[in-house]
Amino acid sequence: MKKLAILAVLACMVFGFAASASAVELDAKGQFQFQMNLIDNADFLGEKDGGNSDDDLNFWFRARTEFRFIANENLWAVLYTEYKNRVGNGHTNESASDNDSGLYVKRAYLQYRFPGTEVLTSAGILSVNLPGAVTGNMVLGDADLGTFMVETPITDEIALAGAFIRHTDRLEDDGANNLRDELDIFYAAVPVTLDGISATPYFAYSVIGDRAVATGRTVQGFSGPVGSVQTKNANAWWLGTSFSMDMFDPIVFAADIVYGSVDADAKDNDRSGLLVDASVAYTGLDFVQPKVLFAYSTGEDDKTDNGSERLPVVSNDWALGNSFYFGGTDLTGTDADLDNAEQLGFWALGLSLDDISFFEKLTHRLTFMYVQGTNDKDLIKNQGAAIAAGNNFIQADGNFLTTEDHVFAIDFNTNYQIYDELAAIAEFGYADVDLDKGTWENSGVNGRLKTKQDPCLKFAVGLVYKF
Repeated sequence: MKKLAILAVLACMVFGFAASASAVELDAKGQFQFQMNLIDNADFLGEKDGGNSDDDLNFWFRARTEFRFIANENLWAVLYTEYKNRVGNGHTNESASDNDSGLYVKRAYLQYRFPGTEVLTSAGILSVNLPGAVTGNMVLGDADLGTFMVETPITDEIALAGAFIRHTDRLEDDGANNLRDELDIFYAAVPVTLDGISATPYFAYSVIGDRAVATGRTVQGFSGPVGSVQTKNANAWWLGTSFSMDMFDPIVFAADIVYGSVDADAKDNDRSGLLVDASVAYTGLDFVQPKVLFAYSTGEDDKTDNGSERLPVVSNDWALGNSFYFGGTDLTGTDADLDNAEQLGFWALGLSLDDISFFEKLTHRLTFMYVQGTNDKDLIKNQGAAIAAGNNFIQADGNFLTTEDHVFAIDFNTNYQIYDELAAIAEFGYADVDLDKGTWENSGVNGRLKTKQDPCLKFAVGLVYKF
């Protein structure tokens, strides 16, 4: 009843705004999604081999609705609501910490152009995305955060964007101790668009308060294999660019590169690393679009006292095209994407056959992916005892890969367009991990995949209505 009451209040607000301000045009769009997920051995262990006794079959429903209140072409506001729930759990949150279940306001912001100019200002809770040409951004993407952003064209070819982003502010009142509990990000980008080529170089700088997480440790995506308690603010920065080129159409090339670094109060809390990705697609065929994919990210060395050699990550939206390791399915957001890319420390090579179509309204996507670790195996062999306790970023669970470990994965997804607005989708995924026993079996690192691994299987079907 509580959820229905909230929905009724939101509806009254929407129609109330429309009635009281006749000069405002109301535009609505959204997506309703219902699906079934069948996932076996998500932890790469069958139950008979000591794996989790999973609830393999789950049903999910998600509804997203975006209301846009348009005063004129230069002024509008957006209210974006979402309802998401695992069917059968009583329409309540999965747990107190699960903020993405139930009914809630996902985004709420206003946008306007300064009179007589093309300067666009956005303020509120909106989707934040650093540039990405091959896929979403690894550092920060698809994150709903408090943001103040200004964008403006400089010439026909060059634009400028700058933003202040508040990622975390744990306490409204910092108290007598003036706790440094914020994580703030300052961002600038220069989009450049030429004939057949576009690129967006960008820079981001972050101040990480020593109490931005309750434990006083650095944020997990910023921390090293073994970290000290953070007692001062840490500083992080990222420099990168996206790049795409279609001047040789139907051959289309895209690439991204980003380097990031964290400077903390203790050396073992430092972190720095690099990510490069690229794709080459051929779009000249009517029945298929083949695409070659590549990615490389730096991995850990064999020491723990010098911090981490992996790219610092705020919020990952990097989906190279495989449901296990790199996300990127059409049924995302409801546990059909296992997506472990945030672990980093790998190189990957893939082939994706997109938009396979031999019949009207029926398309398929087939993706093969091979992933090899770039993390030093001696970190696990020699430092296992040091990193065993409480470290969720280094575990023998098939996600953290050393130079002796690899993953092979296949996805086959099908989309049948029943109507222009309604699609029936079926997705199948298979992933098999091979961890080197000599590296892991006596490491002392948390996780159970030291002597036995079983393939992970996923089957998901759903209906998606977009309007």
